[in-house]
Amino acid sequence: MDLRQLQYLVAVAEEGSVRRAARRLYMAQPPLSQALLRLERDLGVELFTRTSRGVILTDAGRELVGRARDILHQVEDARSAVQATAPDDSATLRIGAVAGPLSAGELTRPILEAFRALHPDVTVRLRDTSFADQVDLVASGVIDVALVRCPVVHDDVDVIPIAAEPRALFVRSTHELASEQTLSVDDVIEYPMLGLDAPEWFSSFWQLDPERGHSLVDTQLPPVSTVQGIQLALAAAPLVVTGCATMARFAPSPLIRAIELPDASPSIIGVAYRRGDTRPVVRSFLEAAASAAAENIALLPNATSSV
Repeated sequence: MDLRQLQYLVAVAEEGSVRRAARRLYMAQPPLSQALLRLERDLGVELFTRTSRGVILTDAGRELVGRARDILHQVEDARSAVQATAPDDSATLRIGAVAGPLSAGELTRPILEAFRALHPDVTVRLRDTSFADQVDLVASGVIDVALVRCPVVHDDVDVIPIAAEPRALFVRSTHELASEQTLSVDDVIEYPMLGLDAPEWFSSFWQLDPERGHSLVDTQLPPVSTVQGIQLALAAAPLVVTGCATMARFAPSPLIRAIELPDASPSIIGVAYRRGDTRPVVRSFLEAAASAAAENIALLPNATSSV
């Protein structure tokens, strides 16, 4: 039993549904279900009664949920207490951005400008992150906050969603689908996928694993962890993968085509921070990012605010 399993358990109990809990946690449903089954096997008890309308806690489940909430609160209190004893480093804020400006697309500039306007004396240090390390760098304290692309699942990291934009399908320019303008998920679900070098809860989302019910990643090519890696791999092989629509605008390539995928679940832009980090400079950035995204949402084509 670990903290992540306890967080999953509480989310499912509060939502009354594995599907809704997966959406709340920004993760695919299958790995969440598997994690709960492992927890039940480890404990030797059933925690839920599964029905067609959702899940209902058993007596054992209710007992564990109560204790899980207490444990999670104690862990958060301990983190806050430890951070309160740390030296004041509010004069600098280290900000990560997955794939650089693609992290929040056209919202990146107004978010950074909004924070700098509020805190002109704070030194902002920006760091480009990959799909693989965008969350771990926050959890480890290498960076303080990060503009990320969900889903994000980590015991030590929380995410505030600030915007949602459509996803697109990316293929090489000579692919048989390259002439299409718009496709549905059903149209592409059986095409071999390019694998992403990232945690499973992140890569499965972009590889359409939840919609398919399993992975269809081509294992002949190594997985990639950057936008440039995606472009190079797709140019070399007739594979497909989904990505945020921003990628087509910010990183265009004559070798790659972007095809609209309107029925795919959207790409959520979020701000990640260490759970329990209550430093004023961090909280100020979270508020500035959410406010700037809401005020400037029209800059991000076909996007909606999550605030």
